[in-house]
Amino acid sequence: MSNATRDTTHQLVIDAPAGLVFTLLRSSSHWPDLEGLTVYAEQISGDDLAHETRISVAAHGGITSTNFQRVIDPERRRIHFKHSSPDAPTLRTAGSWQVDDATQRPSTGPASSVVTLNHEYQVEDSSAEVQAWILETIDEYAQRELEALRRSCERLASLMKEHAGADEPRMNPAAIEIVAQPDSDPDTATAT
Repeated sequence: MSNATRDTTHQLVIDAPAGLVFTLLRSSSHWPDLEGLTVYAEQISGDDLAHETRISVAAHGGITSTNFQRVIDPERRRIHFKHSSPDAPTLRTAGSWQVDDATQRPSTGPASSVVTLNHEYQVEDSSAEVQAWILETIDEYAQRELEALRRSCERLASLMKEHAGADEPRMNPAAIEIVAQPDSDPDTATAT
């Protein structure tokens, strides 16, 4: 079997504004709170638009850690990622998150988003079983991550709408990430 590049696309409509969804995806520090696969995430180098992120995920009955390069395009609400050093038999894993406004779709609410998760991967020459297992793993993980993102974004949008008393939540991205200093009073936490 050839080691040609393969593509997958997963898409989900989320009943939350695209800006809110993109903000949660953009800041990897939120990923463990999404109740998906990620248990730890840390930006280890770079800046807000291009950086390396180290993540730990629950996978195959254990915890595994890896690094990803991420390039963020806030104008297009797109995040490109590339696995820094994939494990065999995977030769390359990359992809993108895209968050679009879904107001053009008749079946969605006034503040809905469409999230598209694309993967490109290449596997060294191996059996059909290994190829199928990798595709199945990517499919399962993508669906779990998208569903976790949907639940978290819709809950946050609902809370923001409830407390704003408006039809659409008003988002202040800086208020989403609250950091308390060690041994400090949580009431004096600073927004970052």
